[in-house]
Amino acid sequence: MGRAWIFAIVLAPFSSPTARAAGDDDARVYAALIAALPADGATDLVVIAQPSAPDAPRAWSATRVAASPAAIKDVLLDPAHYGALIPSLVESQLERSNGGAPIVDWELEVPLFNLSGRMALHNRPDGVTIELFEGDFAPGRLAFTVAPDARGGSTLVVDAVMDVKRSSWLLRRIIKRSPVGEPAALTAAAYVALRAVALRAEHPKARDAWRPHVSSAVPAGWLPDPRPLAGELLAPLRARGVVALVARARDEHLAGVAAAITLAAPAPAVEARLRDPRSWLAFPGLAKVRVRPGPNGPGAEVQDDLPLVDCDATWTAEAGPALRWVATAGATHGARLGWDLYPGASTMAVLTLYPRIEATGSIARRFIAAEPLLEEGLSLAVAFVDAAGIKAALVTH
Repeated sequence: MGRAWIFAIVLAPFSSPTARAAGDDDARVYAALIAALPADGATDLVVIAQPSAPDAPRAWSATRVAASPAAIKDVLLDPAHYGALIPSLVESQLERSNGGAPIVDWELEVPLFNLSGRMALHNRPDGVTIELFEGDFAPGRLAFTVAPDARGGSTLVVDAVMDVKRSSWLLRRIIKRSPVGEPAALTAAAYVALRAVALRAEHPKARDAWRPHVSSAVPAGWLPDPRPLAGELLAPLRARGVVALVARARDEHLAGVAAAITLAAPAPAVEARLRDPRSWLAFPGLAKVRVRPGPNGPGAEVQDDLPLVDCDATWTAEAGPALRWVATAGATHGARLGWDLYPGASTMAVLTLYPRIEATGSIARRFIAAEPLLEEGLSLAVAFVDAAGIKAALVTH
């Protein structure tokens, strides 16, 4: 999916009453993100707008950064950082218009294809908006907002909108696999952008882009804790779409993702449906699910029909009352999938996933080798499309 922190258009000025209302709404989303962002410094918060506007999906991502707001803005505004910020960047040339925003010509070398275009950098008092106005992914925008964190360092939020279909043949092919393919692709790109900027601000003197280099290992426990997704602080964000958490290990590798959906059905009915692995047929890309009895409940053998990847696996239920499965055979051995349910006026279902994207084939390995942050970004996208697929299937059912 490339190095998508560059995919951006400038926010329109809030001049009309309708525009001012939109600006107030954006401010409320930002405030809710900051208020609900976990304090551990290792868990990030993501909101994917649903329903999604065709050709203009939108997502918000928030993280904590051990750097000052000024250091973060310097990374975004100074193209001298770009070579160390973006591993796959092969060209970054700065132009200056007469009194206007700085213009940057860019080109990325991504496995199987290259991306290129032009972007403008817009300095705001509270952050930077990057406008992609020509070439791949144009038009689009990434609006970065920074603020001091009372715990030290800063909070960083990116509000992303772009036409992800205006890109490579491979990304268009992936997007077609799911009705929510566009927001999924945007979400992965925006999250990678968020963490790339955060890591560069924390390591501004590193010669190359700072990325995890230790081989990925399956985390010892199930992460992230899904309970915050059911809290009152996230109610305004749940009303906007799918809310997700991304947990990072100490070495910056993925520790797990969790995505919350709301279902207009009683919790016992939802649990009965989700306890049956045949419900996984709602996951885009799974073609067959054969239930296998087990001592802790039903597991399954699954087969995919996805091009260029291998997600065939045997899943075994874990002991305990929770809905938990682990891949015990197949390329993704050690992958995890689980559900947590929170009853109320409607039922909130949280999908917790550790999909082991890096083990699904050579294409995934090449993408993650080019940009290690895609381990988290792609896993987040998979959790989102799987949760959205389940919601659509249960509504139909």
